[in-house]
Amino acid sequence: MKTRLALCFIIAFTLIAGISTAQAQIKNVTIPQLQQVSLDSLLRLDTLQIGTAAATLDNSPYWHGADSKADTVSVTGVVLVRTRILTYTQTRYNIFIQDTTTGQLWGGLNVLTNDTTAQAQSTLITALDTGMVVTIVGRVTEFGSQPNSLTEIFAYNVGFFESPQVISIGTQLAKRPEPVEITVDSLAVGTKPMPSRGEKYEGMYVVVRNVTVNTVDVSSGRFTYVDANGNQGSVYDGSGWYTLRGHKITGSKYAPPPVGTQLSYVRGVILPQSRTGTAGDYTIMPLYPGPNEQTGSTYPGDIKIGKFAPSITQVFRASSPWRPTDAVNVTYRAKDLNTNGNADSTFFVYKFGTGPLVRTKVTLAVGDSLYRATIPAAGGDSLVSYYVEAYAGGVYGASPDPTTPLFYQIRTAGLAIKDIQFTPYVGGRSGFAFDTVTVRGTVTCDTSDYKEIPGSGFGVNRPRLFMASAAGAWNGICIFGNAAAVGLDTLVRGDSISVTGIVSETNSRTTIQVLSRTVLARGRTVPVASVVSISGSGSLSYALSNPPVNGASPFEQWEGQLIQINNPFLVQRNADDASNGANSCFGELFIGSTATTGFGLRVGDNGMNNFYADTNTYYRNTRWLLDHPWSTSSYKSNRINVGQKIATLTGILDYSFSNYKLEPRKNSDFGAITGVYQVADVLPKQYELTQNYPNPFNPSTTIQFSIPEAGRVSLKVFNLLGQHVATLMDGVQNAGRYNVRFDASKLSTGVYFYQLQSENFRSIKKMLLLK
Repeated sequence: MKTRLALCFIIAFTLIAGISTAQAQIKNVTIPQLQQVSLDSLLRLDTLQIGTAAATLDNSPYWHGADSKADTVSVTGVVLVRTRILTYTQTRYNIFIQDTTTGQLWGGLNVLTNDTTAQAQSTLITALDTGMVVTIVGRVTEFGSQPNSLTEIFAYNVGFFESPQVISIGTQLAKRPEPVEITVDSLAVGTKPMPSRGEKYEGMYVVVRNVTVNTVDVSSGRFTYVDANGNQGSVYDGSGWYTLRGHKITGSKYAPPPVGTQLSYVRGVILPQSRTGTAGDYTIMPLYPGPNEQTGSTYPGDIKIGKFAPSITQVFRASSPWRPTDAVNVTYRAKDLNTNGNADSTFFVYKFGTGPLVRTKVTLAVGDSLYRATIPAAGGDSLVSYYVEAYAGGVYGASPDPTTPLFYQIRTAGLAIKDIQFTPYVGGRSGFAFDTVTVRGTVTCDTSDYKEIPGSGFGVNRPRLFMASAAGAWNGICIFGNAAAVGLDTLVRGDSISVTGIVSETNSRTTIQVLSRTVLARGRTVPVASVVSISGSGSLSYALSNPPVNGASPFEQWEGQLIQINNPFLVQRNADDASNGANSCFGELFIGSTATTGFGLRVGDNGMNNFYADTNTYYRNTRWLLDHPWSTSSYKSNRINVGQKIATLTGILDYSFSNYKLEPRKNSDFGAITGVYQVADVLPKQYELTQNYPNPFNPSTTIQFSIPEAGRVSLKVFNLLGQHVATLMDGVQNAGRYNVRFDASKLSTGVYFYQLQSENFRSIKKMLLLK
């Protein structure tokens, strides 16, 4: 008990000391002072849109070009949305506040914490609700890879603003401020974002009226809309009430309005989001639900339907594969949702490859809503795309969205895996969904490599494997057994097989539900893993707070395929909880191209290897066996620490539970693990260099050292001749105890020396490499 009290006293003293230090540096500013940038800079950004010259043109004057130079500020505003509504931030608390002056531009601001730990809660951010006038102390940052980044302040952030201060709650307004009326061209002209017009609304609560839905993303629930002049805006699905992704709030009934629907209004907070080739969209993020999104809601909702587009449902194409000489029949239903009567007219639209669209009027065939259309014979290999249009009460509708039509492939020589997986459209859906197909490939991942989490869509006696026809994009696919009798569990890596089955979309991944299989040959070479990047534009890299939706390019092309990442670092040991708490510990980690980046790729733990990073005791003692009841061991044994580098990491790129993730199979998918990591909660009193372990070693060993004060430290390896053969560390380090893993696979057998040196200390020890 005395120890606990003493610890509490130390923590309290530390917090008080941190607060007093931070307060000495606090700048009292208004939100408009924090947000406003020069019009000249924004006009230049209008023209530049993208590129390094545009990268900082909209940044807050209190950020100074880098987080390390950012100011700590105190701002006052009224809360627009309480925590846990904007669930896209996952394991963070996130709110928006707005300046209290009515009609004040540049008046919106994002406020968040780095995690949801007790430190974050000590700010009282979870006690805030809509309409409260609050004063918040935090540190300024800019978020987003696009030039028009989001200005925000962290009320608490590990390594950035670690002195959380209590948020001061003032008066309670009757409601949040009324939204600022804007037009679509306040944000964009045509499809071109206009920072000189839109930036002043960033973080503010706005409303646009009388617009029409023109595209829909069916995997996320996002959509775009246009005004009468063709200016386009977009809706972001950050609120858990207005999304179809994994952060959807339980009980939400949200469905995106169909293309053609007329909206009386869309209101929400302006949030800049990236879009290829532009400075980035100024999207509207609806916040609170109406009756259409939540049963019993008395609020009208942040999206109000004016007039529905006609309902187009049950678009059905008879099962393929089709020959080049076959005509294809399509049926569908169309109705007027506003009157529950017939559609006024319908049209069927199709095209072959990149050819012109063919639009044919279709008359009612059966009853009050059934229509039939025909796609003529293609005459050769071709990608066939098609969709349906309808008019009802003067309102246009289309299904699916014409930008992501239905499609299928005609092949004169038969279908391949690439034909099943490939999609030219965002969404990830195969053109052969529900069709029965036959394809060939080589098993790249068998039941000894990987096992599915129970209850995730496959079940007992339906093992999941992966096969590929070749290396490269689109050539891999997941297969699972229709029943135990299919015998997929008898297949092993290197088996060349032919499978016949039904193409399915299981947990949003494209799969083949195998009805029968034939082994063509055993012991074939598995297609080599394709090397992909997790760094830079077009790579498999994202922020954990904003994972890519299903079908996103460039991720979808690698779904089901064996890929390799070179030299990734472990960035976060628990991809679901930065604080490593017990509520979200599923063993998945996060890798990046550098040790400190916030962008990277999720790595799953369903592979049958012994590597882990999640150190939470609940995961180690309970969660692991709950998710992996087939495991022969109680826990994994090879720990990877934050900051360590993996020479190569190979695995299947999978999609499950709303996330793309790499699934390494066995231990051999992990290359050599090196790098320096600090042992937690240790503050040594003196310098020390310990004997490496194991010693002798082959090919790797661990070296531990301690430094009592911050300073430049080097750790180098020399051979018997005194020649320098490796530098394990050379740079400024904080006081602490460190472990370094040394991989000597490229060195020959012999005696080596390792030397630790700082300004005030030098020590050398001997080690023996035996191969």
